[in-house]
Amino acid sequence: MNRRIPTFRGGRAIVAWSLGLALLGGLLLVAGAFVDPTRLFYAYLAAYAYAVSTAVGALIFLMICHAMGATWPVAVRRLLEAILGALPALAALFVPLLFGLGSLYGEWLRPESIEDEHVRAIVLHKTPYLNLPFFLIRTAIYFVVWLVLAALLRHGSLRGDARPELARGGRLRTISVAGLPLVALALSFAAFDWLMSLQPTWVSTMFPVYVFAGGFVAAIALLTVLAFASDRAGLLPGLSTSHYYALGRLLLAFTIFWAYAAFFQFMLMWIADRPEEAEFYLHRAHGPWGAVSLALVLARFVIPFLILLNYGIKRRPAWLSAVAAWILAAHYIDVHWLVVPDAPGERAPYHWLDLAALLAVVGPCVALAALRLRGKPLVPVNDPALPAAFRYESV
Repeated sequence: MNRRIPTFRGGRAIVAWSLGLALLGGLLLVAGAFVDPTRLFYAYLAAYAYAVSTAVGALIFLMICHAMGATWPVAVRRLLEAILGALPALAALFVPLLFGLGSLYGEWLRPESIEDEHVRAIVLHKTPYLNLPFFLIRTAIYFVVWLVLAALLRHGSLRGDARPELARGGRLRTISVAGLPLVALALSFAAFDWLMSLQPTWVSTMFPVYVFAGGFVAAIALLTVLAFASDRAGLLPGLSTSHYYALGRLLLAFTIFWAYAAFFQFMLMWIADRPEEAEFYLHRAHGPWGAVSLALVLARFVIPFLILLNYGIKRRPAWLSAVAAWILAAHYIDVHWLVVPDAPGERAPYHWLDLAALLAVVGPCVALAALRLRGKPLVPVNDPALPAAFRYESV
């Protein structure tokens, strides 16, 4: 098996292009600091939350595969581990947000400046949780959880390539079973801290489920695109249409799950009709944001749902990869929709700073992931489940 699996020895062009685009994005952000510094930080947070939610979604999917002892994902497991290779870059990329905390979270950082007495009372009531030292401590904990578990799973898998006796998944399964609740809690509280607290009077217990659903389906979409690219490059010679069909089924299932979370969050707040909760949707229902909300429903659910219902498309790698790329783009629209409408003032929904922030965040992540993958086979070559994973058939 080892001799038939090619090793990934490329990546130089990927790294060069990624770093070049990241540099371009960084320069544009510097210019944006003089044009509209507040909008800059909202754009950066949207791009950052997009990347983090996708990477953590990949971590959760990998841990679920280990916990279940699933066979067919072994064929694409190394690609999930490659996505996790970007997590250290994401930890470092949080630093620029520290300079924008006042712009993003000014209401709960300076509650005494709120003019509305009712709103000020609500925010002051949350001060024991929403304060800067505790916010930074929690953020550090989130990254410790994600980085440590990702490193343990990735390192354990790579060690199995060199030492066959370590390739059995018992230890990785134990880590995954024990770590899944920690990852879920970290993602839930990160969603509260980084996104929901942009509007500190708003509360939704469904919100972490919504963020998880979006990030999880985006991770599967990214995995699908990477699998297709690797397959075309001859680095995954054992991949079959059954593997793409399995990925397509997951894309369909979790596209529906995202719609479920989005609809029930909206429905519960519509029924409750509380001003603090309704304000979140009012910001996004009028003016240009109303059109974005409609486009989000179409792009994030209706279009991929209708396409993925087709049996044949899920067995056509190129078509499925195109749908997965669409879902990745729609996920950015979704996260952007969560973040940017809370920016103060009347602004157009999209700005060139959004593209600059995407380049500045995604570029270093892609470069680091490619660098950490170089010299390694794209499958766990000594995993005893690998032959069965390549023989996987689905009808």
